[in-house]
Amino acid sequence: MYQLEYQNGMAVYTDTELKLSFTVPEEECMGMLQTTQLPALRDREEIRRAFQNPVSGKRLSQIARERNAKSAAILISDATRGVPTASLALPVTEELLEGGVPLSGICFFVGIGVHRPATEEEMKTFLGDLYGKVRIENHTPFCRENLISLGTTKDGTPVEVNRRAYECELHIQIGKVEPHEFAGFSGGRKSVLPGISSEETIRINHRPERILDPRAGIGMTDDNPVSMDMEEAAERFRMDFGVNCILNNEMELAAVFTGGMKESHEAAIDFVKVRLGVKLEKPDLIVTCPGQPLDIDLYQSVKALIALTEILDETTVTLFYCGCPEGINSPDMLRAFSCSDQLEKVVEWTTRNYEIQMDHVLLLSKFLRKGAKVVLCCEHVNDEDARAMFMIPGGKPTEAMTLARKLTGREKPKILFYPRPQTGLPVLEPAE
Repeated sequence: MYQLEYQNGMAVYTDTELKLSFTVPEEECMGMLQTTQLPALRDREEIRRAFQNPVSGKRLSQIARERNAKSAAILISDATRGVPTASLALPVTEELLEGGVPLSGICFFVGIGVHRPATEEEMKTFLGDLYGKVRIENHTPFCRENLISLGTTKDGTPVEVNRRAYECELHIQIGKVEPHEFAGFSGGRKSVLPGISSEETIRINHRPERILDPRAGIGMTDDNPVSMDMEEAAERFRMDFGVNCILNNEMELAAVFTGGMKESHEAAIDFVKVRLGVKLEKPDLIVTCPGQPLDIDLYQSVKALIALTEILDETTVTLFYCGCPEGINSPDMLRAFSCSDQLEKVVEWTTRNYEIQMDHVLLLSKFLRKGAKVVLCCEHVNDEDARAMFMIPGGKPTEAMTLARKLTGREKPKILFYPRPQTGLPVLEPAE
């Protein structure tokens, strides 16, 4: 996916997915940094063993048998998360069948939150060999008829979730655990909120004062108001079994934790904290990208920038490149950024007129306020929109690199290539 080679005194970085490259003098290159590569789980039996030995509680088959359950809702992620769902959907289904739940009673719900619905082709990918044998449907966050109220959380969020999923006798979630920009970590409770919650529930959970709360940060779950609110919503939904996985840099399964939703989620978080911390020396110029599956649009792609919040400031230029075949894909985010050419007025307007997909406006503002300079290299975002988002249009890769190097103000800037930073926990090494 990403390669760094040295040729004739030059360092050549290549992104094989997007088929583009950047070339810099070898003496300026600090190298390429990636989240630690984890070996893939390729043995189907090894995955099944995770279901046979949950980290807490009973096996799913035993839970189904004791409940005499005849229906089960399995909450899965949409295509923007890149979860290899088919590899986990099969053992989940096998456990349910062993526990007495018929195929006709099993339904997979795509937890789109307020993203676009999954396509039929995406659903085929999610289910693999199970496609056509079990039901699968998209969540409908705006359809009042298919929402049910489960009360209000202690922090004032109305818990409105998918009615058809809730009415199933068993509730199971499948999710990917990695650092998250304001929930601390993805996975677990996020299958319910935002996954299968109403637009209003998501909007209130994601409200500005929570997103801007200093406790709502990457890798932070203790006292995180967003995460705690999500947990309470998941408890009200009554999640019976959790399946939380870790992916490696090739988007392959690397670890699977099953059992109680909270316990399996916490076990996955501990795994990430121990194995996926990334330490780096401060560069003058950092070249980064989101990679798949976030590369689908700019709204998702900026998560790579948000992941570098603690590293980016006025002394480091960022060359941010992405494909984004669906463009920005968030009218709300662009509308907020376009309201003013002054960042603080954008933040004020966004807070007053908040809509769900304005969350990244507030998250980006955290490092933009620090004076961070971002050169955008993306053919599917026009220059005017890039400037509205306080980014500097960079043009093609060669032009973008020339501009980014110039903006450092250094004759020989230290340049670091760091793709997909959102998959790890980047931390600056203390200066000597």
